[in-house]
Amino acid sequence: MDKTTEMVAHLIGIFHTSVEEVRLRDVYGKFKALQAEDLENNEIDAITASFKAGYRLEGFAPNLDYTPAWLQENSSGPAASVIVNFADYLPSNAVESALPVAPLTLFSTVWNGQNTQLVLEPPGSVAVITLQSAFLSDNDLLLLGDGETVFADPSTYLEALQQYQTVATAIAAPVSAQLLQPGETATADALALHAQITSVEASTISGVTTTILQGDDAFGLHINGGAVEDLLRLDEVLPAYLRAQTADEPNDGSGASSKDSSNVSAGEEGAPDAAPGENSGENASEEDYVWPDPFEGLNTDDGSAGDFHIEAGHTVVVGGNTMVNDVQIHSAWLDAPMISVMGDAINLEVIAQVNVLVNHDSGGDTGSYSAGAGSLTASAVLSGAGMSFISSLPTDEEVDETAEASEDEATAETDTTEADTGLPSNWAVTRIEGDLISYNYVNQYSFQTDHDRAEISFSSTNTYISLGDNTVANLTSLSELGFGYDLIFAGGSMISVNWINQMNVLIDNDWVTYSDGTPTSIGSGDNLLFNSATINGIGLDTHEEMSTTMESASESLEAGNVGFNSAVANDPVFEGIDVLRVLYVEGDLMAVNWIEQTNILGDSDQVHLAMANLEGETGAEINVTAGSNAVINLASIHEYGTDSTVSVGGEVYDDALLYQAELIDTDADPIGVDLSALASEAVAFLAEDMLQPEVTPGEDAIMATAPEDFSSADVMQTMLA
Repeated sequence: MDKTTEMVAHLIGIFHTSVEEVRLRDVYGKFKALQAEDLENNEIDAITASFKAGYRLEGFAPNLDYTPAWLQENSSGPAASVIVNFADYLPSNAVESALPVAPLTLFSTVWNGQNTQLVLEPPGSVAVITLQSAFLSDNDLLLLGDGETVFADPSTYLEALQQYQTVATAIAAPVSAQLLQPGETATADALALHAQITSVEASTISGVTTTILQGDDAFGLHINGGAVEDLLRLDEVLPAYLRAQTADEPNDGSGASSKDSSNVSAGEEGAPDAAPGENSGENASEEDYVWPDPFEGLNTDDGSAGDFHIEAGHTVVVGGNTMVNDVQIHSAWLDAPMISVMGDAINLEVIAQVNVLVNHDSGGDTGSYSAGAGSLTASAVLSGAGMSFISSLPTDEEVDETAEASEDEATAETDTTEADTGLPSNWAVTRIEGDLISYNYVNQYSFQTDHDRAEISFSSTNTYISLGDNTVANLTSLSELGFGYDLIFAGGSMISVNWINQMNVLIDNDWVTYSDGTPTSIGSGDNLLFNSATINGIGLDTHEEMSTTMESASESLEAGNVGFNSAVANDPVFEGIDVLRVLYVEGDLMAVNWIEQTNILGDSDQVHLAMANLEGETGAEINVTAGSNAVINLASIHEYGTDSTVSVGGEVYDDALLYQAELIDTDADPIGVDLSALASEAVAFLAEDMLQPEVTPGEDAIMATAPEDFSSADVMQTMLA
């Protein structure tokens, strides 16, 4: 190489050598660093630990000696603790009550053999808030014909349904109130609620029938404002189609069943065969029962499969919907034969029921829009209510039977009877700081639209098409068990409110037409709007003015004294009770059962039957069920207690209200020519009511409202779900 080339090559070699040295230096540095961090793994030294237990476990000792701190601080001598079992001292002839007695702690501390301090556990408050809502949109479109039928948009019926819901709200407005809530304003709010229900007036909206019963008139059994001996059974008034479905009977779709199934039970003539052990007779056994063949009908002689059976003829069901709200509250919370209330005693029983039915049907031969073959079966609009409270004391007949049964043992029990009729010599007092509440609030709201559109032609021997037959249900059942005391003191007010508000709205505007023939039957009515509410209880309260003795005892407990005025225990109502159980509540004694139920159903169907391809010589029937819907509200409040004497330092407010209203509209055109005027009248009524002074708690009540959009995200109506 020439000199220049050799010099360049030499420099390049030096450059590569320097780069390699830098790389090695960098790697070497990291290697040394990792090597320095890698500590030697020496063996772990074994450490010997010594343990010492300062206490030795002994066997189970249930009778532990214990002296409370308050007794140790106030003592001047050695404390002696003994176990006193009070199970033998429980009253044997106490007043009959559905409530168990409040539990006493089964031990007592005795100080130097002198005073006995009993311990009584305080009760707790209970609050249950239940909100249930159900929304169903089942607006089907079925085209089995040439597709030339023009249907109205379902939004037209949705708008009408919302307007009638406004009308129903206006009808129920006189007895609409915000939920009564505990707190500092509970007494004032309860008094305002009492003033509201005592001044309720009938709705002035056109076409509304209203019944208002107050006070003693509200008690008893009533259906649509009239007194009755018995309330109707639901299975007796169900639409025929639903009754047949419930009894698992074949139905021709016209709304008429082959037999009345409501009174048929297993074992009767015409009833289904009973399984072994189920009303099949005393001498029946499993060998006597003929079990059905599970393979029957699968392999027939003609090769047809019988696993899915269709009745002869053609059946189209676009109605048959069922909506149910059901609430049952069983409350045996707190009660006592004697109650002292320093404030007011407020007791309110309210049942409000509203039904709104709109049934505008039209149809007939194409182009005429006359009644045609349509059969409008009368719908049932029923509101049943029952209020009753009975004494917890045994009846005269029960007393006579008890006396007769114990006549032979009277002599042997003389000493026991004399001991049982003594007055209490011991008492136990438990205190509650603040309010003591039992609070049950249930709000059930259901909204459903079933605006079906169907154009149907028949090309088979038998057909069954169901676009309705939906079921929506909200169910709540509460059972609450408290304790019974011998004496209850309330430093505030005693508030008891049972409130049931029920509303049903049903629009069934059906449009059914047919061509090239006449269907056998079109059932476009036979709907049911059913409200059933009952408030009953065991135990009657008798109010009286507070005596000086009771007032003195209440003031002593309010001041925080642990002792108890023994003069109160001398009341004859406490005869036979050895240990008096006393509950003192510093604030209000409040029991509220509040139920709100609403059903809103729109079942406005549009059906056209094209029967050109139907073979007349086959004699096949065509039955259409466009009605037979049922909207049902069921509510019951059952209270269990004992007869009580209530000494009141303030005022007594004891009232009841039964409010039943209905609006039945079956005369107007399907679109409703008077709907706008009626809706405007309802809005004006509500606006007038909104201008009244505020008489309920300031917080807004939880009101279930229909959503703005009822369209389903599943355009195939759950087929892709």
